Amino acid sequence: MTEPTLDSGGARGPSLPAPRWGSRTLAIALLVVGIGLATFDFLSGFSHTAKRGILSGHPPVYGLFRPSFSAWGVIGLVLAAIGGLGAYASWRAEKISTWKFLALAVVFLLSFGAAMAILNGDPKGFVDPIARRRPADYQQDVPRVGHLGARGFIRDYPKIARSLTSVHSRTHPPGTPVVYYVLQRLSQRHLVPRAIAIAFLGSLVLVPAWFLARELGTDRSARASVLFLAVASAPAVFVFLSFDAVYATLLTTVSALLVAAVRRGKASLAVLGGVAAAAASLFTYAVAFIIGFAVIYAFASLPWRQAVRTLVLAAAGGVAMLGVMRLAFGFDLVASFRASYAVVPVTIRSYWYWLFGNIAAWLTFAGLPIAALGVWEFVERRSVYLIALFVPLMGANLTKIFPGETERIGQFAYPFLAVAAGLAFERWERAGGRRRPGVMSALVVFAALQAVVLEALFYNYW
Repeated sequence: MTEPTLDSGGARGPSLPAPRWGSRTLAIALLVVGIGLATFDFLSGFSHTAKRGILSGHPPVYGLFRPSFSAWGVIGLVLAAIGGLGAYASWRAEKISTWKFLALAVVFLLSFGAAMAILNGDPKGFVDPIARRRPADYQQDVPRVGHLGARGFIRDYPKIARSLTSVHSRTHPPGTPVVYYVLQRLSQRHLVPRAIAIAFLGSLVLVPAWFLARELGTDRSARASVLFLAVASAPAVFVFLSFDAVYATLLTTVSALLVAAVRRGKASLAVLGGVAAAAASLFTYAVAFIIGFAVIYAFASLPWRQAVRTLVLAAAGGVAMLGVMRLAFGFDLVASFRASYAVVPVTIRSYWYWLFGNIAAWLTFAGLPIAALGVWEFVERRSVYLIALFVPLMGANLTKIFPGETERIGQFAYPFLAVAAGLAFERWERAGGRRRPGVMSALVVFAALQAVVLEALFYNYW
């Protein structure tokens, strides 16, 4: 079977410049990044300094090293194969309906995430975050929401943060326990619908990720980005286990709106991006990273007057939305942040190890295809959007905000790396002058199998 050739753009957008290093760069990037990460991760397991303050015996991975693979795990292997076939078909297609493609990708990620959750033999593993009591998660603070009411909980959060049960409830804004409360009211007797609803919201990250990728590239590179992200280890492993997957959806939506506002110069998009950022602040303070990214990206991409105009409009939308949230819910962002910051546990983890370990953990759970192609794109092109994202992330890394657990709490940044990976793959493919659906399929299968292996080796409990 002959591979279809590539034209210069057409419906897939303009041609991208070919990589300077030749067609073999893909293999080189995979080898260099793969060997580098494997070496760092392997040697970390022998370091007492790296292990200080975490339960895992194999940093930089935060999960407990508990190798296990049950018959349920075969489902994950089957889905990896299905993902490879789907990637082959969608990449070979001349045209494909965007919404049909995204719908199938979301369903796949939701299914693959469920398979990861039960990989180790517990058929109820995907409801574990809701059912378990130790370690306590957001669900354990739902009775407080019921006692105070949703609005009362949000309004009184600065006063009661210290007394909440879950460390996540204490160190995050008050919105998430309220979501759990609403889901419990809608499904009082059954945990499964609640778990599926939360995981579905996390799986929706692929939708704003596509729009973000399309804004920064072409239809085809956006398709590649979604294919890579749908099988990346962190989304697959945590979509049923951590509400951070939902935060990724929220923050990627904010990112896509703000990038579109900068690139298109539309006032409405800037205002909407600010509104979305304010809404996201009810759930995660990590929205600060996206705001920092937007400021750097705007000034790096636009004349300063246009940058200021765009950012002022976004700020106006954000302030207006915070005002609405204050009136409607009693939400005080500043007071909530101060209350959360006051109860952040003091860590004994090694600052110097996690300065590098955070990056290694993040890239490891990106999956090798995304990590290698994303690093390649960053090194070769030094894209403004990647630099604008990494500056606030590295700033946080230097200030000891999150030593460890990066694979979970850094999920909102994976769509950016997936965008870079999609762009790099399309440029590599164009250098050869023909489509390579077989290579795309192989990369997707490899990334899916990496997710299976990581979940089989580690108990990633949130």
